[in-house]
Amino acid sequence: MANIPSDIQEFLQQTPPFDSLPSELLRFAAEKMQAMYVCQENRHEIMQPDQHRLYLVRSGAYDLVDKDEQHIDRLEPGDLFGFPSLLTGRKITNKLQVIADGIIWLWHEDTFNELRRKSQAFERYFVNAHGQRLLAEQGKQQGADWSEKTIASVIQRTPIQIASTASIQEAAQLMSAERVSCLLVVDERQLRGILTDRDLRNRVVAPGLSFNVAVAAVMTPMPAVVYAHESLFDALTMMGQENIHHLPVLDEHGEPVGVLTNTDLMQQQRSEPVLLINALFKASDRPTLVAEAAKIPDYLRSFSSRVKDISIVGRLLTSLTDGITRKLIRLYEQEHGSAPCTYVWLAFGSQARGDQTLGSDQDNALLLGDDVSDSQQQWFADMATYVCEGLADCGIRLCPGDIMAMNPQWRMNRLQWREQFLKWIRSPTPKAIMHSMIFFDSRAVAGNHQLYRQHREEIARLAKQDMFLANIARHIGELNVPLGLFNRFRTKSEGDFEYIDIKKHAIMILNDIVRLYSLAAGLTAPSTPARLEQLKGASPLSDRDNQNLLEAWLFLTAMRLSAQMYRGSDSKIPANSVDPEALSTMQRRQLKAAFKVIKEAQQGVSFKFGRNM
Repeated sequence: MANIPSDIQEFLQQTPPFDSLPSELLRFAAEKMQAMYVCQENRHEIMQPDQHRLYLVRSGAYDLVDKDEQHIDRLEPGDLFGFPSLLTGRKITNKLQVIADGIIWLWHEDTFNELRRKSQAFERYFVNAHGQRLLAEQGKQQGADWSEKTIASVIQRTPIQIASTASIQEAAQLMSAERVSCLLVVDERQLRGILTDRDLRNRVVAPGLSFNVAVAAVMTPMPAVVYAHESLFDALTMMGQENIHHLPVLDEHGEPVGVLTNTDLMQQQRSEPVLLINALFKASDRPTLVAEAAKIPDYLRSFSSRVKDISIVGRLLTSLTDGITRKLIRLYEQEHGSAPCTYVWLAFGSQARGDQTLGSDQDNALLLGDDVSDSQQQWFADMATYVCEGLADCGIRLCPGDIMAMNPQWRMNRLQWREQFLKWIRSPTPKAIMHSMIFFDSRAVAGNHQLYRQHREEIARLAKQDMFLANIARHIGELNVPLGLFNRFRTKSEGDFEYIDIKKHAIMILNDIVRLYSLAAGLTAPSTPARLEQLKGASPLSDRDNQNLLEAWLFLTAMRLSAQMYRGSDSKIPANSVDPEALSTMQRRQLKAAFKVIKEAQQGVSFKFGRNM
């Protein structure tokens, strides 16, 4: 590259996608490049409505805003802009705001098109980047998605209440007079239960119960609830997980303020999640269920493009997986009768935490009542095989590590599980620590929730042993975060590609760290954001570190979901991975910041828990 200044050569060679150009094309790009000093006074000169250019920030800092002055992106050295209009031919309406004066390089349209024609990698980079820009613009145009509305904003009337001592007949008369399908059972302004028209049919009329019996005898006690300040998506998730149609809404003081129904959700704009969950629930047989589940990947990709917070896709997929699991259990019971004793179907890992992706596999188990007999064990073994294979048919692949309910090692009664945990705690080998941490991220999907709560609280007490926590801390300290000297990424190679597995080397480590603090505090919530919320002000984790971990988790999970949702079929990069060179300068900076948060939290864990070794 004779006669071309070395600083131009070096900067282009470090900037995607110019770094992918062969030497002759890189020379061509450098020769055709023009430089412009941009400051507040001349900023309007660089982006004219009909002058399509490719721009590269060499120095300075700028905000890209739309015609209404709404912020689109912060541009810093190494960032490219202007390419959407080059690809589409549409009129330029965006503008620059100058944060710090500097130099911007530019190329004319014919040069840009020449580089696209001669370099497939150059072309692919901008097509992909444009796709992501369109998604961002679409999200801004949509405004607040229906799922982000607060529950309080759609509550249409105050709840109809009745005391637990009232008679069934009084309840039925009140429901008829108020034209409602459920009543909240409330004593002294506190929710005690819920009574639905289905309860009246199944628990009163069908068995011929006296109408003078108290409501408390037939209500559903301590039902699942949501709070008025939460989002509609939180309500949708709860309904999907609990398979309920009426959801009591409480205020910040725990007092009832309304009832949310499936109908309320379906009346909201773009309520396809409700329809999809209902379609899964109404499937009459396994082939129909499998056929409905086959629609999930395409639906999720479409749904993800219409929401601003892509992390809710993981929660939606979790709700769908929960629904499929419960439906498979019901289909098995239709053929083989009801479960012969008390049980709980457990979800582990990402399903338990609510951060599933399309690439997640199964992690599940069965918790059985202590009185289960050998013959009853066989019923559950057959049911577990039916459900696990059914989940695989529905697209949730079998666990490569065989952590599934159809494996006898993950199908035990409460006493057996307790003994297994004691073995893991007393002999904390790497495998024992891995298995115990899998179980700590657990949630009841179907069965007796009271049995699960008792068991989970007992396990939480067993885990609060200093030596056990110290061994977990040592395990966490041995994990590698892909950030080396001078904040450089440590990547792996796959042919011509360099990549970072952000699940294995970032998200999983972050989950491990938060889980450890949660175990030390005796908490039982499975999701990482919920754990961090409960840890605020009540753990050796400072509020600042708590917030940093939450922001890092949100950024990394969103990046992982985006990479999976828009992953091309010909991608050479493994699932859950990103190519740092394909990221924008801002994304690379954020990724390094997230890795730094995790490394610092690793050091904190070793200091706070490792002293007990």
